[in-house]
Amino acid sequence: MYKQRQPEPRKSPSGRSRQSKRLVFRRSMVLMAVFGLGLFIPLLIQLWNIAIVHHDEYQTKAIEQQLMDVTVSANRGEILDANGDVMAMSATVYNLILAPKDLVASVSESKFKDEDGNLDEDAYNAEIQRKRDVVVDGLCELLPDLDREKLEARMEKTNSQYEVLATQIEEQDAKAIRAFIEENNTSYYLYLTPSTKRYYPYGSLASQVLGFVNSEGGAYGLEAWYEDLLKGVPGRVVTGKTAQNVEMYNSYSNYIDAINGYDLTLTLDATIQSYAQQALEKGIEMYDVQNGGFCLVMDPQTGEVLAMASSPNFDPNNYSVITDSFLLQDVDTDTATIYQQLKAENDAKPADEQLTDEELQEQAQSQAKAAAREAQWKNRTITEPYEPGSTFKALVLAAALEEGVVSENDTFNCTGSVSIGGWTINCSKRTGHGHQTLAEAVQNSCNPAFIEIGQRLGAEKFYEYFQAFGMTEKTNIDLPGEDSGLNWGSNMGIVDLAVASFGQRFTVTPLQMVTGFSAVINGGNLYQPYVVQKVTDASGNVVQEEEPNLVRQVVSEQTSQRARAILETVVSEGGGSNAYQAGYRIGGKTGSAETLEDGRTIVSFMGFAPADDPQVIVLMAYDTPKEASPGSSYGTCGVYISGGAMAAPRAGELIAQILDYMGVEKQYTTEESAATTVTTPQVTGYTVADAATRLEKKNLTYRTVGTGDVVTSQVPAANAAVPGGSTVILYLGDAAPEETTTVPNVVGMSYEGAKKALEAQGLFMQAGGSSTFYSESSKAQSQSVAAGESVATGTIVEVQFSNLVEDGVADFYEIT
Repeated sequence: MYKQRQPEPRKSPSGRSRQSKRLVFRRSMVLMAVFGLGLFIPLLIQLWNIAIVHHDEYQTKAIEQQLMDVTVSANRGEILDANGDVMAMSATVYNLILAPKDLVASVSESKFKDEDGNLDEDAYNAEIQRKRDVVVDGLCELLPDLDREKLEARMEKTNSQYEVLATQIEEQDAKAIRAFIEENNTSYYLYLTPSTKRYYPYGSLASQVLGFVNSEGGAYGLEAWYEDLLKGVPGRVVTGKTAQNVEMYNSYSNYIDAINGYDLTLTLDATIQSYAQQALEKGIEMYDVQNGGFCLVMDPQTGEVLAMASSPNFDPNNYSVITDSFLLQDVDTDTATIYQQLKAENDAKPADEQLTDEELQEQAQSQAKAAAREAQWKNRTITEPYEPGSTFKALVLAAALEEGVVSENDTFNCTGSVSIGGWTINCSKRTGHGHQTLAEAVQNSCNPAFIEIGQRLGAEKFYEYFQAFGMTEKTNIDLPGEDSGLNWGSNMGIVDLAVASFGQRFTVTPLQMVTGFSAVINGGNLYQPYVVQKVTDASGNVVQEEEPNLVRQVVSEQTSQRARAILETVVSEGGGSNAYQAGYRIGGKTGSAETLEDGRTIVSFMGFAPADDPQVIVLMAYDTPKEASPGSSYGTCGVYISGGAMAAPRAGELIAQILDYMGVEKQYTTEESAATTVTTPQVTGYTVADAATRLEKKNLTYRTVGTGDVVTSQVPAANAAVPGGSTVILYLGDAAPEETTTVPNVVGMSYEGAKKALEAQGLFMQAGGSSTFYSESSKAQSQSVAAGESVATGTIVEVQFSNLVEDGVADFYEIT
């Protein structure tokens, strides 16, 4: 039987409503949780990225937005000469900065909106343009070199906050710009930042040694080599700033002081450097030298470089300017050559890639100028190897003496040529020197004699000394760009040995040659040369100090002494006589060599003094004196083209200048004392016989003008300083001297001829060069007063003499 199902109680309407609401609520909560988590998960991920993953990056950005970080420049160290005179220094200059974006931001849009908030764009833009015009007009007036069009174009860069308008503005101009900024209230977008500029007070003095500073720092020379010490460490000033990039005063600030660069004190002496450059340029002008030259002065006892001069030269204050006349000629010649090369390359390109003739010319000229600038920046004493020629014979002499293969008692016979290894090598004196002692062979710079000396040494021993004297390695001087020359290595053949014995067919740098020669004369010691003697900080504390660095002893003290004695006779008796200077014992060796590449002739002289205790050594060289005609042995100046005739006189004068400056006391020989300046006695009113006696006591002669027994006037007057041996003019009776006279031309005359020509005009001659013993081969090379000039009677005219000397230049040819 079925049980009847009881019906469920019916729910009231209000109950069903509550249940439905709960269901909706639960569903809503679930949806909110799902969608809430869905929204927050990406936010959490992004927060993780910002706070954890990219923390450093966003922190840096925040700091940049909140802090103003200004770099404080460090002062570059000074470069001083050996006496403390400043050769390179830095001074404060300024850079002019424009912020075009901030200029636009300085014009408030609110001032140009109407009551409904609409912007009057025309008025707004007009105000911006007005501010731009104020800046452009004002700056173009204050800085005339500014390009107006470029300045206006920079104003349009409204997204830029840093446009450098001008650099290295001097204080005077900066003062005017500050006044303009203040007057026109432009400091929000126009301002000056401090910087530094390098100054070289001595201009072109030692320019290749000092180098220069460009936008990237030290370039060339000491400025480059010691860049890390000179430049210092910049400082910083960190302060808070507003959103408008305005510094917040009395807020957070942090100051990190700049560390100024160190100062360099050199071994170079500005005075000696000046002497060296003047002597070099004097010779270049006198001998019509085509490719400049170089001069190196060193202390042979320590390796301290006292002067380094190279020509062509430049002014590091304007290092890109080419001033040398020969370089300017090269620019024109090279431009034409380079243009033809570029044109040929250009013609081979597709038509749409070809440049115009104007563009090709610009490129050619730019390349030619760049090459010329590189040439003037080079320090030739360390970067340009050359064939030393006969100056190298001093090293061969020392090696042979040390090994005992020659002695002062040896003799050599020169017939004018030598045949060796299938070649004939001629001596510079084609007729030969005949029989000669070792000293005479050095004085004569005899190539056959030195070929024999080289053979006695042998190739192996010769090359050992070649290395020992430093000819195969850099000197490691503290300057950039040093070369090491070119030689045959240890594989020296018999012909190589022959020509190397007189200094040809290998190359060394001038600095290598001077350091090696110094070892010959200073007791046998090879020193490393250097140009910086100490480094000091801004307070004067010594940070680094150099001492002489002995590399090795090459020959003994005794050998060095023997070599010095022989080399002194080269000046007192031989081919270096034109370097003679009264009162100083000078030794040395002449040299002339044709270069391997293009047949240029470099004439040189290596001299040292005092000969018994060398304190200074000088290498003077001139590159390619112009020939009077193709193949001529004489230059356009009329002087024989050789180191003895050209380089020796200039080097001798320089050595005397340096020794005078150093306070080295002169020591005259008896003959020199007789030739020195004397004071004329009073002979007016005396009889001719008495006057003659008084003049003879002073080593003076006389001639008379007029008739009579009593001297009525004299030229020069009493107590005048004249050269010993001069002729005093005695006037007798009514004869009287002329007040002025005309200077004759004595260039090219012998000693006696020049002396007589001048005295005939009532003038006196002070001779220089060669020696106290002038022969017929001594020719007047120059005179201190030009011919044709009118001067006071009794004037002393200085005349420089030189002897015709040959330096062992040899030609050699293969026997067929």
